[in-house]
Amino acid sequence: LTEDDVYCRCLSQTLCHTSTPVTVGVYAPCARRLYSLLDKVTGFMKEEMARREEAELLRSRQRPRSPEGWGLLLALWYLAFYKPVITELHLRRRNMEFIFIRFSAWQYAGCDKLWAGLVTTLCDSIRHHFGALPLSVYHVMGSRPRYAAGFSQREWVLKRGTCLRLWGLLAVLSAGLTALLVALLVPGVKENHALKVIGSTVASLSGSGLVLGAASILKNLFVSEKKKIERLTNSEKFTSQLGFMSKVRGEVEALVGFLAFMEIFERRQLRVVLEITSLDICYPEKVAGVLNAMNTLLSDANSPFIFLLAVDPSVIVPCLEQTSCLRGLADNGYLYLNRTVTLPFSIPEMGARSKLQCLEEAVQTREDLMYRIITRNVGRS
Repeated sequence: LTEDDVYCRCLSQTLCHTSTPVTVGVYAPCARRLYSLLDKVTGFMKEEMARREEAELLRSRQRPRSPEGWGLLLALWYLAFYKPVITELHLRRRNMEFIFIRFSAWQYAGCDKLWAGLVTTLCDSIRHHFGALPLSVYHVMGSRPRYAAGFSQREWVLKRGTCLRLWGLLAVLSAGLTALLVALLVPGVKENHALKVIGSTVASLSGSGLVLGAASILKNLFVSEKKKIERLTNSEKFTSQLGFMSKVRGEVEALVGFLAFMEIFERRQLRVVLEITSLDICYPEKVAGVLNAMNTLLSDANSPFIFLLAVDPSVIVPCLEQTSCLRGLADNGYLYLNRTVTLPFSIPEMGARSKLQCLEEAVQTREDLMYRIITRNVGRS
């Protein structure tokens, strides 16, 4: 192992045991080295994830579920008719799934609101990971988990109100369709216009409730959270109102609730690792906007977010001190950065073994490097 491997393994072990939300400042002066370190941290966390899955399977004899194939139908069934419950059994689970999202601030540096790019990248990645259909159904019919009463181990509770309303609509719809068919097909009753009107009215009213529910799901299926936030940020009339940030925060809270639901369904802990890079080459006001978004929008007490802020502090601090967000903090950029970062992790200078490894990779051919990457991924899988 090189010195960088030791640093990254220590950081990955820390992230696997720390509580969320947490913001980790990965400080290093060389941008190219930061990307290499983030890749190492990702690899070590995936190894820990696989090890925990095997240990949990041996302990509980329960295999985790996935919203794919038949699992997707099961997830939709639970979303529609059951409420998730956080039990002692779930709290004892130690297996985790890390969802890695890399946000390059430079790709959104040209837009007016760089922080909106951070939120839309998060929403779009979660939607792509779990699929658009489960997230759309959750927006309409899903329930956020609640804690169990006492020592109950039931992780799912039937939605009696939803079931009664659904069966009531289906019963009324069936009665209306039956009356309409009788009025249209049965001889001697065809001339009864009142029965036709009653049957068609009852069928249309009861069916409209089902159609509205299906329309809401289809609307959320085609209009993603990313499009909603982009529409809000593009509206000059709405951005001047106080309700703008609450709307964006509402989308993020719905996303956090969906992740909490999927934790119970998949029988594992979920952690979203958001790697923020290239922030130190953006304009000062936009840098402050991203940090404020991390503090205000994405730091809910129950959110499963791990932020890896990969920056050079010697560049970020002067940017922050040029903005208006430091009023009242004695114009101290380091103080503001320390209030944002929960766990600072400074990377020391590159050691001898790390330098030899970089030199070896530099003199190798492209085919040798690709072969090394492939063999490394096979070993981790």
